[in-house]
Amino acid sequence: MKGRAKKGPAYAIGADIGGTSVRCGLVSARGRIRRGSFQQVPVDSKGPRECILQTFATPLRENFRQAAREGLDLIGIGVGMCGPLDYDRGICLIQGVDKYESLYGVHLKEEFRKRLGLPERFPINFEIDTWAFARGEAWRGAAKGFNRILALTLGTGLGSAFIADGQLLADGPGVPPPFGWIGGLAWKGGKLDDYVSRRGILALYRSLAGGPPAAGLDVKEIAARAKGGDSTCVQVFNEFGRRLGQSLAPILEEFGAECLILGGAISRAFELFEGPLRGQLTRLTGLQRITVARSIGLAAIRGAGHLAFLKAKSREVQGN
Repeated sequence: MKGRAKKGPAYAIGADIGGTSVRCGLVSARGRIRRGSFQQVPVDSKGPRECILQTFATPLRENFRQAAREGLDLIGIGVGMCGPLDYDRGICLIQGVDKYESLYGVHLKEEFRKRLGLPERFPINFEIDTWAFARGEAWRGAAKGFNRILALTLGTGLGSAFIADGQLLADGPGVPPPFGWIGGLAWKGGKLDDYVSRRGILALYRSLAGGPPAAGLDVKEIAARAKGGDSTCVQVFNEFGRRLGQSLAPILEEFGAECLILGGAISRAFELFEGPLRGQLTRLTGLQRITVARSIGLAAIRGAGHLAFLKAKSREVQGN
């Protein structure tokens, strides 16, 4: 497979590798995703190494094929992926988190180039999946135009990313190391990640309902019941919103955030916890916007594509 066509408009492949699926698409320099290029495949993150790597390569290969058919100039691949990874070198360092452990020590850049038939120096860049989400929404989404942004992904865990003046921050005033991850902060005798996440919602349900959820009852079903008027489920999301706002208030204030943007599967139920969340943040006069991402499912793809364009521009500057 050829690495880069020498004609046509410039595009990057943006990929979002999560714990349950791999999504990717062809992203233009203006942030548009090429018609017909969106790909999504499920992945068994607990599976054997070879199976996972084949799954990663499959949707990317489809993007290359479309680019070749349509005469696009592919400038590189950007990948947002859950960690820990050595993001600069693209080496997986995941251990002890019950996903992708069979990839420990794998040089993902080399594997991608080999499986896709790419030249040795074809540009592939990795970053944290929540950073890719934040980058996409700040570039062409609901956070566009704000200088100081806190982006959260609410799902199996709590992801976070801080942006100031267009730059993603790994540390600094109001930004907890490593990589601005607030999920590791202490809260109520544990970690915030345990409370503001799927685990936190299920624990709230157990506490309020007096027992564990019935078989097959997960966050999506609890949200559906809340929308249908189930009082216990309504209370679950009210408490979740209050908890989220209470924990975020000092973080937002210290960072001086102007925009709070939410993504991840749980944010699809925003209407159920928006009121309690806003109620906890009313005193933050500098916070101008609290909203869900414009494109929950595509933001990280768009952001990863933008990363590829930024890296290409940096190489051009260095080359001059």
